[in-house]
Amino acid sequence: MDPTRYADAASDAWGALERAAFGTKWFRFAVREGPDTRTTVSLWTLTHVIAAASDLRELDRGVDLDRLLGLVPRFRADEGYLPTPTSRLRFYDDNAWLGLLSLRLAVRTGDREHRRRAARIVRFLRRGIHPDGGIRWKEGHESRNACSTAPTSELLVALGAPDDLELARTLAAWIDETLLRGDGTIADRIEGTEQEPTAWSYHQGAAIGLHRRLADATGDATHRGRAIRLAHASLDAFGPERSWTEPPPFLVIWFRELLALPDVAAEAGERLRAHCDRMLDEGRDAATGLFTAGGLGSYDGRSTIDQ
Repeated sequence: MDPTRYADAASDAWGALERAAFGTKWFRFAVREGPDTRTTVSLWTLTHVIAAASDLRELDRGVDLDRLLGLVPRFRADEGYLPTPTSRLRFYDDNAWLGLLSLRLAVRTGDREHRRRAARIVRFLRRGIHPDGGIRWKEGHESRNACSTAPTSELLVALGAPDDLELARTLAAWIDETLLRGDGTIADRIEGTEQEPTAWSYHQGAAIGLHRRLADATGDATHRGRAIRLAHASLDAFGPERSWTEPPPFLVIWFRELLALPDVAAEAGERLRAHCDRMLDEGRDAATGLFTAGGLGSYDGRSTIDQ
């Protein structure tokens, strides 16, 4: 498939998203979780929508990124961000993903406010460190998850302060010692002393990205070897059929990190092209333009984050 056709498909998908989920609530711009709900998006969903808008900007496709970024302050609570504007407790994983997106936006736009947001978020994330290792999933909870620990560590490396880097290395070691499964992939979380062994593609992506960044930042080749081994293990574990039923936002994180690792980029690119071709052939609802057909995976049935 010609690259221009993929870009056109992305633009078409964005148009379907705008028609299905963009509108107003209480006379203000709002994004809904899907076409059949009045519920406005969570921070986790909004982060993915902004990331998609930023990617489309890189393709020179016109999207109103600033209007979407204007929604972010509604979630802010001190140095962190709430899952919804009316929530009481903050999720460490939500904040880590927003921090990583903020750094990507800082590079793409040159706006220093994005990097300042990431630095504030790191100060909040440090509060989530558990005395037994790892980063808590949520304020007041004991569960320590891959989805909070790995992206927090990646963000620490990306910001580059010496004490941040040392903490990232400690957290990376904890992930390997505590969450590594027998097939070489990363498990979901640990509750007390019990590992919850479910593996999701985005856990693998975040851990690959962490080790890749650590290798670049420290010159320690063992981290690159760890990233490569995990990449191969995850490609084995998440074959075409398993990937087809994974939530699309999880796959985005996984593929983004695989494509950034030269050792597996070619294989990952072929896998991604095949997946996208199947999405266009089988996964798109012809009436709405939303990717809700053909048994394609979903994140809790929320079509906005899936799109």
